[in-house]
Amino acid sequence: MGFLSWYGRISLTNKITFAMILGALIGFIVGPSVAVLEPIGTVFIRLLKMVALPVIFFSITTGASGVVDLARFKKIGAFFLFYWAFSTIISSTIGLTWAAIIKPGEGIRLAEKQAELGQVNILDAFVKWIPDNMVGAFANYEMVQVVVIAIFVGIAAAFLGESDTAKLMRNFFKAGAELSMKLTEIIMAFTPYGVFALMASITGTMGATVLGSLAKMVLTQWIAYATIMLVIYPLILLFYLRLNPIQYFKNIYPALVVAFTTCSSAATLPVAMDVSKRRLGIPEDMVNLIMPIGAAINQHAVAAELPIYVLWVAQMYDIQLSPAALVTTIIMGMILGSGGASVPGGAVVLAATLLQTMGLPLTVVPWIAGIYRLIDMPNTMLNVVGDPLGGMIAASALGELDRDVFYGKKQARTK
Repeated sequence: MGFLSWYGRISLTNKITFAMILGALIGFIVGPSVAVLEPIGTVFIRLLKMVALPVIFFSITTGASGVVDLARFKKIGAFFLFYWAFSTIISSTIGLTWAAIIKPGEGIRLAEKQAELGQVNILDAFVKWIPDNMVGAFANYEMVQVVVIAIFVGIAAAFLGESDTAKLMRNFFKAGAELSMKLTEIIMAFTPYGVFALMASITGTMGATVLGSLAKMVLTQWIAYATIMLVIYPLILLFYLRLNPIQYFKNIYPALVVAFTTCSSAATLPVAMDVSKRRLGIPEDMVNLIMPIGAAINQHAVAAELPIYVLWVAQMYDIQLSPAALVTTIIMGMILGSGGASVPGGAVVLAATLLQTMGLPLTVVPWIAGIYRLIDMPNTMLNVVGDPLGGMIAASALGELDRDVFYGKKQARTK
């Protein structure tokens, strides 16, 4: 009873970590015969696939309708959206590049060599993203087509204005998103059991090479995040905004600490907004507009994270990705990262979604869940750092950035 009482009190994150460690130990001790547990993990993966499509659809439709509302704010929204699109694509490309350089999946083979994935040209790939049948896209689990449908449906709902029909549709999207997230929470409660079963099965047959590959993957994530935070952001501050990067990081330090310790962009948002108003010189109305939207869609770390999973899995299964597949990976990393940022256990769901979209095995998804705390702390911190920077770019472009406030020469005016 003592163990059960302790297990019931600890957080889901700790349960997943405990399950992963225990599964690895059981796999090492028992050996290949522990593969009898694999069906439990397979059921967990199927549940993730089941929930991924509605989560992504409703998250994107809800987010797209909100983003289109930025048209009311004209230039403010336009500058921030340009920053979001450009910086997110750069982040996704950085993640893909580091995964190609470090090769975290090399040295382990989970299957025999497979044929090259995605032997089509880039133009054909773009054409196939456009659905010719909405129902067929959902029925056939064409995730990219579902994403396209969600974007168009969300935009159309936004342009309906403030009519009763428009409000009904937006409420429907929000209700669908809430229901999907609750379903995800229920499925995530079973994560420790799926992680234990699959980790035991894999380590029982593959041994310590699995843990080495996981460590290299986490290292790849950290290096990608560091590149964005310590190279890309300072370059923007120095050469576009003409500001001191060290001063920027000093000003937002309170938000960084909250993000790193809570691993929650939502929990960090009030702190980040306060810092942006009082220390960065961004007008209060811009902060109120940009920061909540940025917390939802401006996810640079997620955009970098997802492509790393794709190359990691492809390397472990010895799958060659074509140029078209690489372009798809970058763009899907951008779209999925923006659309699913608020999903509980979002990294697991988004990883499963992207791997499914790319036609790659989902074996590693429970592994990601098991070690995600190591990724999530710097991940959330990077996501939080990028939002105020977008607000500063918009304010600077409109001539409203108060540099004296940024450098602490005067206090900001707040209501």
